Formats: sequence, structure tokens, C-alpha cells
Amino acid sequence: MKAILFDLDGTLVDSQGDILSSFAEAFRGLGLPLPPRERLLGVIGMRLEDCFAQVLDGNEKLGTEGARLFRAYYHDHYLDTTHPYPGADDVLRKLQGRYALGVCTMKRADYALRLVSAFGWEVLVGALVGSEEGFPAKPDPAMLLELCRRVGVEVRDALYVGDTIMDARMAQAAGAPFAFAAYGYGTLDGATGLPMRLKLESVSDILKFV
Repeated sequence: MKAILFDLDGTLVDSQGDILSSFAEAFRGLGLPLPPRERLLGVIGMRLEDCFAQVLDGNEKLGTEGARLFRAYYHDHYLDTTHPYPGADDVLRKLQGRYALGVCTMKRADYALRLVSAFGWEVLVGALVGSEEGFPAKPDPAMLLELCRRVGVEVRDALYVGDTIMDARMAQAAGAPFAFAAYGYGTLDGATGLPMRLKLESVSDILKFV
């Protein structure tokens, strides 16, 4: 491996508190009951409009308004409780210089960059690709392929670490090996034929393998 590339939410940072609070505020604004916590956690990692459409049974109009309300609240609350997973800072600092590092996330790049900077990682992460840059959503491989181009490695030489089946399928479509962050928000239940090489029970587990 020449590069180790990460998803952000549910992989490097635990942001579920701020995300769930933003969902709660959006559903209050829509005048609708809040879906169960597990259902909301299950859609983290999708494009925001798709998150709402899925939990609103495909209602695109409500989904668009829900996404707008979410963003309006999240803008001021994205760092209320969000924090790095235990060991994440140590892992990035130990990997720096040995591997090219990058982030590929469905979070908007401006917020992802704010989080990376808030935790002092801007000097560690060589490149970041976010959801608003015109790429198709995960699991389309375009975002990961672009990140590989930005850090200057072939995709087959880049390990991608993520916590959802969409991350796994994106790596599969791109031709990259994959490490599953089992401590995150998602599961790989029912998935077959995925390129999972590693299962991580903590961020620090990656140091055992690389």
C-alpha cells in the first residue's frame, strides 16, 4: 500500500450526536415524527437529500426541504459534540510520511475541512474529496478515483477505510482494497463479494496491519 484513505463520519470522527440533533431539528421543522435512531444512523453516509428521501418513503419534495432544514441547523452545531474516535489522532500521525493520507466523504467538503482543521489534521491529510464537488454519490467510484489522483497513487495501491456498505461497494467498484470500520455506524449484513481485506474494531487496529 502507498496510500491509506478514509471516510470521515463513523470512521475517523464520531459525529452522530450533532448529526442526530440536526435530523431532530429538521423533522421538527417538517412537523413530522422523528424516525428511530437506528434508522437515521443507517442512512448516514448517503447524500443528505437521499438520506431524507429514504426515511420519508421517497418523498423528494419533503426530502429537499428536510435537507435544507438540516443544513441550516448543522451550520452552527457541527462541532457541538463531534470528536475523533479514540486513537484516530495517533493513527494519522504514525501513518504520516509512510503513506499518502486522504479523506473521501459524503459530507460537504467545507464542513469536512473545518472538522479536519479543528482536530489539527490539516497538515496530516494530503487531500480531501467532499460531496458537493459534482461527483456521483457513493457507491459510484468517481470520488475515490479522484482522491487517488490527488494524492498521486494508483487505486490498487490505496487502502480505503470506511464504515458502511456504500464505502465497501465504492472501493469494490474502484478496484481498491477495503478495511471495514466495524466500530462505526454501518454494517455489512447481507453483503457478498466485497473487497474487505481487514475488519477493524477500533481505529488503532489499522496499525496492526500496515
